[in-house]
Amino acid sequence: MVSRCASVNSLYVSSLLSALALLAVGCGDDGTPETWTNGDDFGADQGEDPGEDEQDTDAEQGEGQDTTSAGDQGEEEDSTAGPDTSSAGDQGEEESTASGEGMDDGTTKFDTLADVDAGGGNGNCVGGELCGEAEFSYIWIANSQQNTVSKINTRTMVEESRFYTRPDQGGNPSRTSVSVDGRAVAVANRHVGITKIWADHDDCVDANTNGVIDSSTGKDDIRPFAEDECIAWHTEFPGMTVQRPIAWTSGTYNEETCLWEDQKIWTTTGDSGTPGQCGETGVWVHRLNGDTGEVEDTVHLPHSVAPCTFGSATWGLGPYGAAVDNEGNLWFHIFGQGRTIRINYETLEHTVVNGSSYGITVDSEGRPWTDAPARLNLDTLQWESATSPDLPGAGGSGVAQDHQGRIWKSVAGGGVGWVDMETLEAGQVVYLPTTGNHRGIGVDVDGFIWAVPLNGTTAHKIDPDTYEVFTYDGLDSPYTYSDMAGGQLINVACNEPQG
Repeated sequence: MVSRCASVNSLYVSSLLSALALLAVGCGDDGTPETWTNGDDFGADQGEDPGEDEQDTDAEQGEGQDTTSAGDQGEEEDSTAGPDTSSAGDQGEEESTASGEGMDDGTTKFDTLADVDAGGGNGNCVGGELCGEAEFSYIWIANSQQNTVSKINTRTMVEESRFYTRPDQGGNPSRTSVSVDGRAVAVANRHVGITKIWADHDDCVDANTNGVIDSSTGKDDIRPFAEDECIAWHTEFPGMTVQRPIAWTSGTYNEETCLWEDQKIWTTTGDSGTPGQCGETGVWVHRLNGDTGEVEDTVHLPHSVAPCTFGSATWGLGPYGAAVDNEGNLWFHIFGQGRTIRINYETLEHTVVNGSSYGITVDSEGRPWTDAPARLNLDTLQWESATSPDLPGAGGSGVAQDHQGRIWKSVAGGGVGWVDMETLEAGQVVYLPTTGNHRGIGVDVDGFIWAVPLNGTTAHKIDPDTYEVFTYDGLDSPYTYSDMAGGQLINVACNEPQG
């Protein structure tokens, strides 16, 4: 069982421990994942030509995206039914069609999640408490067309670093996920490949032993991939053509060392498509070692269970968004297929729940949400919709829970709005300086809401109490749709479910 939050202190660890954790993983030409770690000699000829990534074939950039309104999405969610469940060993069989009549007595239900053991912490730890005041806070925003990710200090509103996200300086990144201690981000490239980057120089490795950490110092200082010493590792997935969802698990907190250990990273891939797309061969779910990038577990879900295609077409965008719950289980949905899938952390068994939308998150009670907005009832496995004329749809949006129990999403007209996570009642809409779809929605460790317009240059920070808006301007065609500031993982790790 994955642990949840304790009262934690220092978020820093020595460079020596970091260096020991970065073990190079063996690779081969047999289709198994290949991992590069900082200090390895990795040439720029690995992967695609960088120029190929300039051509965006992704429907999420505007063409072919889901443009249903909140009301339309609610009708789709209300028609959802119960799950299909099978183990990793019997996934090759055709699953039965879910019934629209609700749940029979023998149907799988998810138990109420266990209370979080907050623990007592270690008085010798130095620094702030993770479940209280964090030592630092960053938001990581993917500049998709530039093939980079920006590290922005959420408190100073300064972009401190910018990194390429693949050794060939291509990849078309989008989803970013921040570890529960805030020390690292994992970035998924649509054109395949996962990269881990350290947030703090105390964790970075002096690979060239010159006595300093050579790393980006701002948006205009993008170092060659192999020369930036805050890039920890990169894992390739040979033979795969698409990779979007990514989500850390919290791991286990060690009160003696004041460190989170055994952190994992969930991701999915598909193949048989052009870069960024997939075909009719199903979906692969991978779980990586967060320290080394090694793929430790892989589950293949066949086309009958998890079609990687769009609607009835023979190609698609595949799994789209992902989040973890209090138990470390993965929840993800598939673009255009109207289904959400849960992978059990302990058994790797999967459960299919009918219904999905665009964005996905899991709240502190362990309940998945879509941006409809709709909440999954864990007892009935039916979606409960919150429809309101005050929250008109915006053509697909991220979704996130703040520290006050409100679920935020983008709304039409250039703003964001929220619903109460318990009552499903709509609250206030906050209009922003930029119009259009603020697809990237996140919450940082201090509880501020973030909204990133699609393909613009800005990111907006919203005060959760006053709704005052602060803006950073300096991005390059961002497309961020994930737990980009770490708030989702902290919510599920640091708050005890009350049900």
